[in-house]
Amino acid sequence: MKKKSLTNEEIVHLARLADLSLTNEEIKKYKTQLEETISYIENLNELETKNVNPTSHTTSLTNIYFSDGEKNERLLDQSVIFQNAKNKEKNYFKVKSEVIKKS
Repeated sequence: MKKKSLTNEEIVHLARLADLSLTNEEIKKYKTQLEETISYIENLNELETKNVNPTSHTTSLTNIYFSDGEKNERLLDQSVIFQNAKNKEKNYFKVKSEVIKKS
């Protein structure tokens, strides 16, 4: 498989997206590291995945509760959870959106 080569401009672009400023030495260092990472990940394309079902989780566990019959003393009733909430909507706490934009 052909090794992916990144340009310095691509490294600088990625750094800007992450709000980083890089020196020339750092650009060289991260260019090498990113190329190695991409090469490693591209190895996954060689795996046979035809009969593998897509998943959204790494395990098949969902809604795990105590199975030994003991009462779960740590579980709170929703009425208790929301009793002091000033702002709630359905079964969620309603909060103000706080978005901070860097200039």
